[in-house]
Amino acid sequence: MFIPDDTFKTKIFQELEIGDKSISTLHRALTESGQKVHRLVLTGYLKAMEEMGLLTSREFPPSKVYSISTMSDKDIYGTVKDICDELDVLPHDRKPEVILYFFQKLFKRPVFQSEMLRAGFDGDPEIFAVKIPNEERLELKKMLAKRGFRLAMKEPAFTVREANYDKEFDMILQMAILRKFRAGNLAVDTKQTKLV
Repeated sequence: MFIPDDTFKTKIFQELEIGDKSISTLHRALTESGQKVHRLVLTGYLKAMEEMGLLTSREFPPSKVYSISTMSDKDIYGTVKDICDELDVLPHDRKPEVILYFFQKLFKRPVFQSEMLRAGFDGDPEIFAVKIPNEERLELKKMLAKRGFRLAMKEPAFTVREANYDKEFDMILQMAILRKFRAGNLAVDTKQTKLV
């Protein structure tokens, strides 16, 4: 009996990183690489991976083609980073400030430096943000630690200097929801070319 493990999942991802594949093409590639699995077992495994949000599929009769989901193994930070990187309407020099604003508004609190790093910003936040006072930072850290979110002892937290990026916030949130639930095909216009 074939029991899939993490190396089998990794091999599927490696094959799909090369390009989208039908079940037959993927089965052939896996067999050639030494992964002996019955085609029906592979079909069930791919369906389960799709239901978990790791893969997406498209029908090309008589085949079904699988690809890696854009949300695969991404947390909120990685998702927002990817969306901000794709937004042509967002000037490159404003992206870090918009990302900070997004998380500050979403979480209703200051944002820690490690969170900004996870969202792809590795510069100096003090260029566009204000470091919160030590007492407020320690209180926030205690509250987050009780919820299972641990941070380094002296890690700074920031808030955006008086800026309003509500339009950008709404756009990023909309795109994140559409991606998470793979509902982009339900929206009439998911690609905005300008902020209105």
